[in-house]
Amino acid sequence: MQRVTQEFAASEIVFPRAVSNAPFVPLAFVGATSYGDAEVDGREGVNAEYDVSTVSQMAMLPILMGERDALLVGEYLSWSDFSVQGEQTNSFDVTSVGLPVAWLRQLDPAWQAAVFVMPMGHYDNVDGGDWAWQYMGGVFARYVQHDRLWWAFGFYADIAPGDNFYIPYVGASWVINERWTLSAIMPWPALLYAPSRDWLFRLGASPSGSSWSFKPDGGEATVNLDAWDFGLGVEHRLAANIWLSAEAGIGGFRGLRLSGSDVESPDLNVSTSPYVGMTLNFRPSLANF
Repeated sequence: MQRVTQEFAASEIVFPRAVSNAPFVPLAFVGATSYGDAEVDGREGVNAEYDVSTVSQMAMLPILMGERDALLVGEYLSWSDFSVQGEQTNSFDVTSVGLPVAWLRQLDPAWQAAVFVMPMGHYDNVDGGDWAWQYMGGVFARYVQHDRLWWAFGFYADIAPGDNFYIPYVGASWVINERWTLSAIMPWPALLYAPSRDWLFRLGASPSGSSWSFKPDGGEATVNLDAWDFGLGVEHRLAANIWLSAEAGIGGFRGLRLSGSDVESPDLNVSTSPYVGMTLNFRPSLANF
């Protein structure tokens, strides 16, 4: 990784320029999140409670392809355990595997273009369960207005069994000063406070790890991005590029959908619930870039 960062530092690819204590985005992580009991009330008489525990891991390797081009390849693994208390749905778990690939090009000192794809496979252990395939991807551009403000534009697509999702994209990031950053980068809007190079506090939202579509009697589990977690996270540098994060807040379960049975999502009312999580992150130093 030291060799890779030195190569990027010598290239024409431009990373955030403002003086900020906030660390660089993680290139690898491993973490666990636990969501408390949520109640499911359905007009068709389906009533249950369930909680979700998730363990996930991701790693990305940046590869410099030229003075202005970079390729990022990686892997993603996740295991989610749904513990259900109810008469009509049994407990189950879902294993997910993803292969993210992204390409970045520096068009000029102010503009960057990027494209990414991430095929994912999900397997649940419900009777009759099978692998379901989901494809995420997007095309984006980043414009640096000045050293403390940049904008992002693009288009995002999520193709899943029976539930495709397409949306245009606009985002921004404003470094207020070296301690404070306001990030409107979807789907992770947040207010960041970094009092030093070794501490980071984050107040904001992110896609809920408890949000899924699945068929209780036939598999085809897929991840949804239509429910949110809102919480406060604290992250501390343990050594060099290794950071430890803890987060707690309210998780949104409203993205849960049951299909392929007598229960359909419009008939469900799913409550929110508290969540806690811990993550170990690998964050390259901005100084290296």
